[in-house]
Amino acid sequence: MAADSATFFMVMATGQLECADIPDCNNAYCKFMLVHGDDWHVLDGVEDGITQITRKSSGPNAQLVWNFPIDVTYKSTNAFGWPQLILSIFEVDALGRDVIKGYGCVHLPTAAGRYVRKVRLFRPLSSSLMQQFTSWIAGMPAEFSDPKFPASGEGREVTRVRSTGTALVQLNIITKDMATFGYSEEAGPADQRNERSGF
Repeated sequence: MAADSATFFMVMATGQLECADIPDCNNAYCKFMLVHGDDWHVLDGVEDGITQITRKSSGPNAQLVWNFPIDVTYKSTNAFGWPQLILSIFEVDALGRDVIKGYGCVHLPTAAGRYVRKVRLFRPLSSSLMQQFTSWIAGMPAEFSDPKFPASGEGREVTRVRSTGTALVQLNIITKDMATFGYSEEAGPADQRNERSGF
């Protein structure tokens, strides 16, 4: 397809969910999903998945390592609703229950290149001390009823959360025909950095 006759632009994202650092978590799996605006459509790949359960590695820098692949290609005519990657990390407790350990969200980079993103994880707090106590006794902390909520701005200002750790995501982005629609395909100074920083 010639650039001057393109009817949509494409964004291809590959990479992997590398690992997470959650201090009070010894085993975990991660559910992930990509959400986007109405003008975006999947050409290839999958938008959601679930990793294997991993145990925390031994040593001073103990991490939960998944190295789980991500591979999806989108087409769109509008940058509004740029895709976001949502992470939901769960621990399997001694009773076999899935206990939420953290949510995180990050936009896919907007320019071609290789990126490593540190995603800060958080968990909602119960709205009252009684509910917090009940959750602690039951061993089941509060969860979001909608797993897409971390990517939404609506209602976030009244949501109480606490930080639980970080996750590392490696992404390779390829774009095509974005300039045809008036969008720059070059990375700015901040985007050109390979943002791998230690936990």
